[in-house]
Amino acid sequence: MNETAFGPRQQLVCECFTNFENSRFEQCRILKKPDPLLEDGASIECLGQTCKELDAAARKAVQWKKPEPVWGTFTVEILGRVSAARHEKRYLGDATRTVLIEKLVSVRKR
Repeated sequence: MNETAFGPRQQLVCECFTNFENSRFEQCRILKKPDPLLEDGASIECLGQTCKELDAAARKAVQWKKPEPVWGTFTVEILGRVSAARHEKRYLGDATRTVLIEKLVSVRKR
């Protein structure tokens, strides 16, 4: 199994795009800093139940009642870590970095 090495825990604000196929962070920045942290977005990895929490919060933000995955773009504040190294893109729309969500702070519709 290939383990991803992550940098230090940071408070991040990310633009999350999600649809029926995948979810990704389009861009992220460190809270209270204007400069983007990622050039080409990031894949999302979750610690524990944080992906389920993100889905539930996004559904609530747009009052999504359908059983299929929620669609939309959201501003997400998290405590998380960015992968230390880049990886090859694994599929269309993938990014070369990964953000690990350790704790979800807030989600709002963009």
